[in-house]
Amino acid sequence: MRVDMLRKFRVSVPASSANLGPGFDAVGIALDLRIRASVEPASHFSIRFSGEHAPLHDGYERAILRAMARVNPELPHVKMSVVNAIPLGKGLGSSAAASLLGLIVASRAHGRPLRRSELAQLACDIEGHPDNALAALYGGAVVAASPAAADCVRLAAPKDLRALIVVPAIDLSTSDARALLPERYARHDMVFTAQRASLLGAALASGSWNALQSAMRDRVHQPYRAEKIPGLAQALELRSKDLIGIALSGAGPSVLAIVRSAQASRAVARRIEAAFAAAGVEAKALHLAFASRGAIVAGA
Repeated sequence: MRVDMLRKFRVSVPASSANLGPGFDAVGIALDLRIRASVEPASHFSIRFSGEHAPLHDGYERAILRAMARVNPELPHVKMSVVNAIPLGKGLGSSAAASLLGLIVASRAHGRPLRRSELAQLACDIEGHPDNALAALYGGAVVAASPAAADCVRLAAPKDLRALIVVPAIDLSTSDARALLPERYARHDMVFTAQRASLLGAALASGSWNALQSAMRDRVHQPYRAEKIPGLAQALELRSKDLIGIALSGAGPSVLAIVRSAQASRAVARRIEAAFAAAGVEAKALHLAFASRGAIVAGA
């Protein structure tokens, strides 16, 4: 596309929380916290970051550029101004958001907008699993075995509930978190997790929120990752009438708690923060809504 034909446009992509306990590499839910980019014609490509969670090194920029190269190996002649509100490397889908942002910007800037199904396939190819990528693309909650339409069910975001994210001051990369998982599992642990994964999907689809407290427990990844996240095991055992369900967010180290109201969110946050503090770890709470909309393009 010629630079003089391109009009300024904006893209935003939400954060997401994956797994929700037993839905390992299959379940994701979008959070109302976004990375946003303003894109306009320029004589050459440039990208500039700002915002509370602007990256401190070039790793995040490389992730966006790798995704853009999947559309066209040549960088478009645009100026990208990126404002990021998603904490990086904390289990909140920042990688999936970067991939989708790069794919959408490149496709629009090169004049070949991709269908949602194409974006889904490319984003999942980059990420290696569908949970964060599809939640960020479609919004709401997704239960997916692959990006294919027949293998993915999108569910509405729970409007009557709130998301509480507690981010501990711990660094744990996704690759390191996956390396903690065993090669083999006991049958009773797999039965336990399969039962709760089934219950999780049914609860999300039906709005049977009282089932989430049990449905968000698992024995596939959380017990092993808890070894590297002091305070996590104690946080996951918290119970309260206002706490619908609690789980490690993605590969961690953040915790996702689903609560009944904004007021309840603050009370539950104090208890989760106290669990981390007792283990000598500082933590910060984010009080969020679930995102009903996924990736958004405006002004194109």
